Amino acid sequence: MAGEQPRRRLAPEARRAQLIAVAEQVFVAHGYQGTAVEDIAAAAGVTRTLIYKYFADKDEIYLECLRAARDELDTAVVAAAGGAASPEDQLRAGFGAYFRFVRDRGSTWDVLFGGGAAVAGRVAEAAAEQRYRTAEVIAGLVRTAAPHVDGEAASAYAHAISGAAEQLAKWWRRHPEVAVDVLVARMMDALWTGLRTIAEGDVAEAD
Repeated sequence: MAGEQPRRRLAPEARRAQLIAVAEQVFVAHGYQGTAVEDIAAAAGVTRTLIYKYFADKDEIYLECLRAARDELDTAVVAAAGGAASPEDQLRAGFGAYFRFVRDRGSTWDVLFGGGAAVAGRVAEAAAEQRYRTAEVIAGLVRTAAPHVDGEAASAYAHAISGAAEQLAKWWRRHPEVAVDVLVARMMDALWTGLRTIAEGDVAEAD
């Protein structure tokens, strides 16, 4: 057709990133169960054939969306904590970054992290593994703040912190009127007394 602009051909990595970004929006709008590969293709303005050039199936697309979002979250938490001087400030900054992500990407968090996707089978297992890796990122921060803590203990503390933050975020999605700073304060109230003891090296060794 005269005057029609030719479709711009994207480099493979750019196209893959575009498809993941579009797929995230479709999953947010329709949920995991309500989304088909055809929906993602239509939203991206491409064919199903092109989608399958980059991804084996819907499950792989979903897991790539989850991985990209978790990478974004993990990077934000580490960067925020790394810019703070004391263990207390690191924890506060990390919580702040986490809850700002939930605030700014709330619908994404619901579908990818908050149990709103209704995934099962291998997808659920892969999602759980990614959740585990996020907690291990926190374990690295614990070891930095408290070098005397052994790896097993640091991992256990980190998983407790990660679980508490995730559960509070789920609560927050029902109470969005609560400010980020207040939420961070609640987390610090609940966790810092024990974590301060750990950071200062006064925790008793388990038998």
